[in-house]
Amino acid sequence: MSISFHWVILDGVLLFFGLGWIYYRWALAKVTYERHFSKAIAFEGEQIEMVERIANRKLLPIPWLRLESFLSRDLVFGKQANLDIYSGELYQNHLSLFSLRPYRQIVRRHEVLCRRRGHYHLTSVTMTAGDPLGLFRTSRQFPLSVELLVYPGVLPLDQIPLPFHGLLGELLVRRWIADDPFLVSGVRDYQPGDSLRTVNWKASARSGSLQVHRRDQTTDLRLVICLNVETSGAMWGVTTDPERIELGIRYAATIAGMAIRKGVPTGIMSNGRIDPEIAAPLVLPMRGGAVQYEAILTALAKLHLKSAANMAYLLDKEAALATAKTDYLLISCHRDEKLREAAERLKQLGHGVEWLMLPETRGGDDLAV
Repeated sequence: MSISFHWVILDGVLLFFGLGWIYYRWALAKVTYERHFSKAIAFEGEQIEMVERIANRKLLPIPWLRLESFLSRDLVFGKQANLDIYSGELYQNHLSLFSLRPYRQIVRRHEVLCRRRGHYHLTSVTMTAGDPLGLFRTSRQFPLSVELLVYPGVLPLDQIPLPFHGLLGELLVRRWIADDPFLVSGVRDYQPGDSLRTVNWKASARSGSLQVHRRDQTTDLRLVICLNVETSGAMWGVTTDPERIELGIRYAATIAGMAIRKGVPTGIMSNGRIDPEIAAPLVLPMRGGAVQYEAILTALAKLHLKSAANMAYLLDKEAALATAKTDYLLISCHRDEKLREAAERLKQLGHGVEWLMLPETRGGDDLAV
């Protein structure tokens, strides 16, 4: 009787370790994982969706499976069952626990708020699985190549402290939006305020609605938006007031979009860096069109608030290289002596210079979008 009891115990132990070895060896075999965002490009403050697909493509069931990944805390996830989020200063750790039957897959959808502009990379997730008792486990890292580009928020114009309000301020209206009566580039629908002298009667008769001449603008204006990430003339390295500079980035995105829509070739210059490890300032030459606006938004999304050069030095380089008359809009927290002198040198060469001073912010993570 005692001998058979010992055999039962031995069989049980062998079965237990055999099952554990099977799960240790095969639990994560033929398990696949996919993750993507509902869109590759979003705007700051926009809500998108992140989709995960986990599949068990074998006969062996998985009694428990733990999924772990690290993401930026600026991607805010909504509450969801089987999802625990532990947030740190820069990153958040996501932990999920579930089971998978044979030849089954789970599709999980997460609502994600893009709280801050940036270029986000999702490089890997870690899966851990094991036997039903949880005594034998195995882990595997699944490489990913998922990117999300979040453009800076675009503000209403009345939230930007331009010297004058209008299309881009009275100064800009005077210099940029003067129609040339001799350059006709087509027709457009009549709008309230259009003079009857501009009506194209033949086009109106053909279309059945009132049409007026569309005239090109007599301007060879060029605009460079200069974004200074220094909070003071003595600052070097990483900015000490990031919320204030983030507001300046939204200002730059808004003004660039408006200028390009008005047909003004627009460039951008910043002493921030695209690559935090390379001391190269951001410089995008002046161009027009939707492609240029996308390029500006992409550069602003990727901008790191770490100074690559003194802004006064960059303006002096512009003064030495620029030939065609250009307007420079300086977005800055300060206006110290060196920066004023560099701006004055541009003016003496016939370029236009305007200042947009960044107001003090109250801090926090809320967006003004």
